[in-house]
Amino acid sequence: MDKKLLHVLIIDDSPDDAELVVETLRHAGYIPKSQRVQDIAGMQSALAKDPWDIVVTETDVPHLTVLSALDAVRHARHQPPCIVMTRTISDEDMANLMAAGVRDVVFKHQTSRLAPVIERELAVGRARLELEETRQLLTQLQQRYQALVDGSHEATCYSQDGMHTSANPAYLKLFGYDDLKELEEIPVLNLIDKADHARLKDQFRKAARDSQGVRATELIAMRKDGSRFPVDIMISAINMNGESWHQIRVTDISRQKTIEQRLQFLHDHDPLTGLYNRHYFLQALGEAVSAAHDGNRTGVLLHLDLEQLSEINEAHGYAIGDRLLLRFAQLLREKLRDSDILARFGGDKLAALLPDTEERLGQAIAAEIRKTLNEAVFTEDGKTLTCRCAVSAIAINTTVGSAEQALALAYRAHAEQRPRPIEPVVVVEAAPIVRPAAAVHRSEKESGVVNAIASALQADGFQMLYQPIVNLQGDPSENYEVLARMSTNGAELVTAAEFMPTAEEALLARDIDRLVVRRAIETLRDLRASGRRVTLFVNLSAAALTDTELPIMILETLRDTGVKGGSLVFEIKEASLTKQPQEASAFIASLRKLGCRFAADEIGRHGEATLSQSLDYLKIDNALVHALINENAGQAVVKELFELARTGNRRVIVKNVEDAASLAVLWNYGIEYVQGNYFQPPDSALNYNFAGESIDSDEATASWMRSDR
Repeated sequence: MDKKLLHVLIIDDSPDDAELVVETLRHAGYIPKSQRVQDIAGMQSALAKDPWDIVVTETDVPHLTVLSALDAVRHARHQPPCIVMTRTISDEDMANLMAAGVRDVVFKHQTSRLAPVIERELAVGRARLELEETRQLLTQLQQRYQALVDGSHEATCYSQDGMHTSANPAYLKLFGYDDLKELEEIPVLNLIDKADHARLKDQFRKAARDSQGVRATELIAMRKDGSRFPVDIMISAINMNGESWHQIRVTDISRQKTIEQRLQFLHDHDPLTGLYNRHYFLQALGEAVSAAHDGNRTGVLLHLDLEQLSEINEAHGYAIGDRLLLRFAQLLREKLRDSDILARFGGDKLAALLPDTEERLGQAIAAEIRKTLNEAVFTEDGKTLTCRCAVSAIAINTTVGSAEQALALAYRAHAEQRPRPIEPVVVVEAAPIVRPAAAVHRSEKESGVVNAIASALQADGFQMLYQPIVNLQGDPSENYEVLARMSTNGAELVTAAEFMPTAEEALLARDIDRLVVRRAIETLRDLRASGRRVTLFVNLSAAALTDTELPIMILETLRDTGVKGGSLVFEIKEASLTKQPQEASAFIASLRKLGCRFAADEIGRHGEATLSQSLDYLKIDNALVHALINENAGQAVVKELFELARTGNRRVIVKNVEDAASLAVLWNYGIEYVQGNYFQPPDSALNYNFAGESIDSDEATASWMRSDR
């Protein structure tokens, strides 16, 4: 066996007996380093000088009894085990010495026992030392953990058998208690509204089976003063000293719920009028159609067209037009019931859904509204203004198959009303499209758009324009959004906002999506050949989410061109993601395998479906940002909106930035990416100088704010 150094303090008045101890240990494989003492002074000096592994003492040393030796060991810095080695000892004396602290007694005629006894005591000493170190470490950990819990801002308590046993200051403050003693006699359930008791009990049972803990969301908690507030609760089952306990962490989600409600309002309402928006109204209309089929319930759809609003905007300015629209909305609210759903369906179009209303009554209401609005006179800046209004009423019953069919019937009813000359000039970005000065039947107009789209698909009548997406933090990476335009008569360009709704209804949107994606990848191929590394943001319609052939086409085109999927960011409207969350998730997952990234467009809030998707960018309209900022306490809402948008490492892009004032506001809110005509209108060339300017310094900021840009 390997020799081990052993420090032995021997208490014996016989040098020969001391040498016997040393020889015995040497034969047992130890390298003994020993010192013999025979009085208390010598022993105390030896204990103070060196750390000893073992003390071996004789019982009959004249000036040093075993009990005195034991007492000296107890007072020493190091306390080695003490073994008695003697020639004879009575059973009674042996028992007394063992009770006093002697670890064992070895007879000198049985020296072979000495080494095993020492080995055992050394092992016990090591175990005792490790135990003490473990106890000290455990005490330190407990102290650190308690300090962590007590200092944490997260409300945390511990319970046993449903009763509070401890709680940190954050927990006491959250529930309005000053002292833990107030809680010790209160069950945990008493701090939760009775309506949620069953859910909370179920979560406790699940926590016993789940080592990771379980979360109970959106429970209603009660403070000491009786006030209620929403919370999330995380419950973890733990074992302490062989007993079952629960750790309960409580998060106050009042602020989050307020923000969610505000964002939900923004998602469902028009920011100018406060009426419901098109997305919300279409959902409500679809539910009304389903209810009519399921329960034979009836309702009425009112569709209103403010026929001169665009002319008023052009003649007197959008500010006056907006105020006029607000007054019309107020008049409509006064004419309709609280249960009726009133929405701004488009720029100059409003719609109302009248549930549980017979067709005859709906027609009467439509006639009254038409009369009221047509006779309404408004004064603005000394000018007297009126606005013709066309109103149609469509019964929602079992004969209507869908919300889209109901709207088609409403359009047809408008067309059957007395036609009038229409001479508006519709401005699409920088290119105006002049509509013919003749009475146009809406169904004929839509048919013409469908024919134009079909012709453009066949004759390569689509042109791709590109608008830069600029990083406000000085990153010179080149990012462009691809904007599809359809040419008319070989010259005029029509925006996607004009032709895509009709294309979706005519089932042509998928063909347009594939064309735009293919053209974008081919552009990336050409740019790559010239040494440029560009990222293109490509808009997709809602139809793309269910187009199972589109991912295959993208894969084949990427493979044929050698373009990497990471150069593509596909944009999909938030409304489409919310409406088809499962289809969206599957579609995004299939293209992520190719390295492609994704953006949600037209964000008004973070709906559950949007947050559940794997998104890299969120695009918010600049008009929404400024509408919020102009409201009371709106700036706080904007900050929260951007903070929520950035969850999951998503980047925020604010689009439609048209002036330096907007840019200054966005810069102050820490927005990373912006897009709009202020930087560059959509162009057929990708020639924006991303590295030309930066706003990461005061000097550069001033250059971005120049009035001559």
